[in-house]
Amino acid sequence: MVVRLIGPPEADAEYIALPAEGPDQEIVHLHDYARIYRLPGLYEHVIQELLACRSPQVAVAGLSHALAQLGHHPARTAVLDIGAGTGIVGELATEIGVGTVIGLDSLPAARAACLRDRPGVYRDYLVGDLAAASATLVARVRRHRPTALISAGAFGGTHAPAAALVNALGLMPVGAPVVFTIDERWMHTDAPGGFRAAVADLVDSGGLRLLRRERFRHRLSTTGDPIHYELVIAVKGS
Repeated sequence: MVVRLIGPPEADAEYIALPAEGPDQEIVHLHDYARIYRLPGLYEHVIQELLACRSPQVAVAGLSHALAQLGHHPARTAVLDIGAGTGIVGELATEIGVGTVIGLDSLPAARAACLRDRPGVYRDYLVGDLAAASATLVARVRRHRPTALISAGAFGGTHAPAAALVNALGLMPVGAPVVFTIDERWMHTDAPGGFRAAVADLVDSGGLRLLRRERFRHRLSTTGDPIHYELVIAVKGS
């Protein structure tokens, strides 16, 4: 499939043009995941291949580092993957030996795409919003007794708010590795969608103990410019 990238990325104005019948093309917002997930492999082709996204690989490498530093055996670790999407992070986590991965995404379309394209990667794939989690969702997560948290690009901005991170930490035991990647813009602002104050409060209160925090190139924009994220590797505190 020939996909045309359309920019610029300012004001979240990244789009792709998909082939369609007749002379016209279907213009789809880059974050219209429900539409993109309908076509097998389209998300991977656009985000991973054309735009060279590295967040899943960086996040899973960070998880591997945290597990080793903390002396946790991957095979005895149950990882909650927030914003699991089509299952790229879950698949990579199994490749480093993680014994159990539980997927969570707010979109039913993400679950459907993952079960279609990567069946068997997740022990369970839940649909729900941890920022305003129902008692049923919390109970289903707790049933799996997750001992680690990972998220590749699902926090900040128009994605999951800081409340989702705080509530996810409430489901983790003390000492659990916590690894996520997030657009650097959202780590340095208190505007809606920002994480600066939330992360600072978690660190100051002892809810998170930082092991590493570093900047990396997340992906290219649709006009070829680098978009930088931060990798945060931490441990759930008391």
